[in-house]
Amino acid sequence: MKIPKGAVAVLVLMVTVAGCAPGSPSGRQARLWIAPELVDCVGVGPQKCMLVRESEDAEWEFFYGGIEGFTYTEGVSYVLDVEIFEVEDPPADGSSLEYRLVEIVESTPGAG
Repeated sequence: MKIPKGAVAVLVLMVTVAGCAPGSPSGRQARLWIAPELVDCVGVGPQKCMLVRESEDAEWEFFYGGIEGFTYTEGVSYVLDVEIFEVEDPPADGSSLEYRLVEIVESTPGAG
C-alpha cells in the first residue's frame, strides 16, 4: 500500500505538535561542568558521586544520580547541556529531579 506524500507530512506535523502540546512535560535547560574524578559520598549508602557545577566559577557539588543518555568516563572533564525535569512522586530515597543529556559541549581528558 502506497501512502500519499501529503499524509506523511500531516503525520510528521501531528507527532511534532503532540510533543509540544500544553501539559506535556518540559524541563529547564542548564549547562553543567563535570569534574574528571569521582568522589566518595553518602546517599542511601556509601557510593561514588560526580562533582558538578552550573558555572565555571561555582563551587563543586555532589551529583548523586545519573544523566540519561550520558556515560561518564573517569579522567575526562565535561561540559554538558542538559534538560532538567521535575519527577512527580519521587521515591523517598530518590531525587525529585531527572537529568537528560542534550549535548556534550566539551570533553577534555585529564582536565580539572
